[in-house]
Amino acid sequence: MDLTFVVPALDEENSIGELYREIVTAGDAVVKSWELLFVDDGSSDGTARVIRELAEADDRVRLLQFKRNFGKSAAYSAAFKEARGELVVTMDADLQDDPAELPKLLETLQDGHDLVIGWKMRRLENEPTKTLPSRVFNLVSRMLFGIAFKDQNSGYRIMRRPVAAGLVLHGDHYRFIPQLAHLAGYRVGQIGVLHRKRKHGHSKYGVTRFWTGLLDLLTVRFLTRFRGRPLHFFGTVGLMPIVLGMGLEVYVLVMKALGETFQEHIAALIVGITLMLIGFQCIIIGLIGEMLSAPPTAPYLISENPPPNPRRIDQEA
Repeated sequence: MDLTFVVPALDEENSIGELYREIVTAGDAVVKSWELLFVDDGSSDGTARVIRELAEADDRVRLLQFKRNFGKSAAYSAAFKEARGELVVTMDADLQDDPAELPKLLETLQDGHDLVIGWKMRRLENEPTKTLPSRVFNLVSRMLFGIAFKDQNSGYRIMRRPVAAGLVLHGDHYRFIPQLAHLAGYRVGQIGVLHRKRKHGHSKYGVTRFWTGLLDLLTVRFLTRFRGRPLHFFGTVGLMPIVLGMGLEVYVLVMKALGETFQEHIAALIVGITLMLIGFQCIIIGLIGEMLSAPPTAPYLISENPPPNPRRIDQEA
């Protein structure tokens, strides 16, 4: 199989048929063999029924159905395990991603990339309320991951099979597939693609997605950078309050040596002690994290058991 289309769908009954016809046209134009893998993420309308009808008429269409809504990360994870194509394309089921743009993504991928995302052109016209939050999200992502892309949150992607197979997704981490691939050493590229207005239904995401997205962004960066060395993070966080607290205590002692009383600087004394306690607590949390993340036998422990007979070994030596 040359290519697998992966399309998660949630209450997109009215869009599935048109999207299928567009994918057929695009798929037949670029590759010899392809398959279309729909994931019904717990839809409450007739989405699953429409997909079953398509699968009965076209054996290239397959359906994975969840009994309830588990989210896109679960949908992608299940689909990536079932995908048989050497290349994997992901797109949304709401018709905003245009399958006719597939040749652009494929051409960019063949330039030596392992994953290519399509940044959404004309999004300001189609979704003006999402443009500013998306730009803030992309800016923070560039600061944390060092990837200078115009739209890192696009669901329209093409990737090689090893990239898809190596992804471990949970929560809302499907939004960070380019970042995860980049950190894994894959080459990630981008190309502008047409972004269309939604024809049917409504967006599944509200204003809270911006805040939760930023929290998820910090989570992904923390897990990918400090998972094996939590003390580096918590120790750095705890260093500042410790330094500030010690500075306040030194100031109080200097004032005392100059003849002033502790009562005159009681606020600085208490704040300094509090800051130092906070800093030391951060370091303790980091040490606990190191103990939890360390393997059962640390590499610097040669053996947990002593030699069977130390005296005899010494005598033979």
